[in-house]
Amino acid sequence: MNGLFKGCIPRRGGVADASAGSARDMGQQFEFKLGAQQDGLRRFAPHHGQLPMVIEAGPAAQRPLPAKARPAILPADIAAEDAFRLTLLQCKWHIASNIAAIVDSRQTEGIHQMRVGFRRLRVALTSFGGDFRTPALESLGARAKKLAEKLAPARDLDVFVEELLEPAAQANGAVDAFALLRARAGQARRTAWDYAVAHVTGPSFGAFMNDLSDALDRRIWFEAAGRAHATKGHMAFEIAAREIAGRMLAHRLKVAKKRGRHLNALSDAERHKFRISLKKLRYTAEFFAPLYGAQPMRPFQRRLSRMQDILGALNDVAVARDTLDKLVAAREGLAASDRADLSFAAGIVYGWHLDRAGHIWKKGKKRWKAFAKVEPFWEN
Repeated sequence: MNGLFKGCIPRRGGVADASAGSARDMGQQFEFKLGAQQDGLRRFAPHHGQLPMVIEAGPAAQRPLPAKARPAILPADIAAEDAFRLTLLQCKWHIASNIAAIVDSRQTEGIHQMRVGFRRLRVALTSFGGDFRTPALESLGARAKKLAEKLAPARDLDVFVEELLEPAAQANGAVDAFALLRARAGQARRTAWDYAVAHVTGPSFGAFMNDLSDALDRRIWFEAAGRAHATKGHMAFEIAAREIAGRMLAHRLKVAKKRGRHLNALSDAERHKFRISLKKLRYTAEFFAPLYGAQPMRPFQRRLSRMQDILGALNDVAVARDTLDKLVAAREGLAASDRADLSFAAGIVYGWHLDRAGHIWKKGKKRWKAFAKVEPFWEN
């Protein structure tokens, strides 16, 4: 197993074990800096049920739960700058609120939700136009991407073990031959999780969260505008968010349609770009949805979500292939029979999902045509 996932930090305990460091201690250290920032949230959400709550330490929370993104809370008449800051605050909350679920209870959904939080943050940073795209914010976006990438090995192995390996093994009735592959996947998963926990409790993660909080407190996008064309920049901040929303949503949709124009001929790399463009469209639509009302968005969101499900299933094939390559690569010291079992099991898993992907992709083509016919809710 020494050749698997190099750079991981071995640590005692499996996926279900808690590390020595407590996420609640991290919460007290960071304080997540949401106390003062929630005052800004309450300006736009008088009902406390709409607000993301600060994670608090306490004996009642023995097993911290993962948290999904909360619905956006933008009033219809909100200014662009207020909408931008409020959206970033909610993205930061989404990331911070999953720390305990990763560190203290090692829940697989916690890593998934934190990675979604990082993705949503990066999309939010580019969803309000060029006046909000400052070098400092672009640097934060680049750092968010690197932090999310460090969680990828654990997430990929979670998906492989829980969703890809066993269905293929059971469907082919050769469960015994999968014992070695299953054991290797489990060990690699524990190592990747140890690495993820060490990363989330490490200095680079803490520095990022503090820098993000500081950027939101200082409203650093104003500083950039002040150094350049102050009047022009501040006017862009004061216009109605809905004016920006329509332009950005139309741009995201145009990019997605361009990526999916020749659907039958897409390579794996092109299909990945298509999938990313749909994610950006979905997150941007969710950010701006309150500006148009929930009802107009539902048909659009429903068909977009169905298309994403198809592309997600196809991405699982790529995850299976890459994970199997790593698990099979280190075979030093194995008996010939074990090598044969390992290669056989890997081939069965990949082949089963590859065949399944072909049938799924046929549905994807139909769903894309259906989605392309939906009227954009922001033009209604």
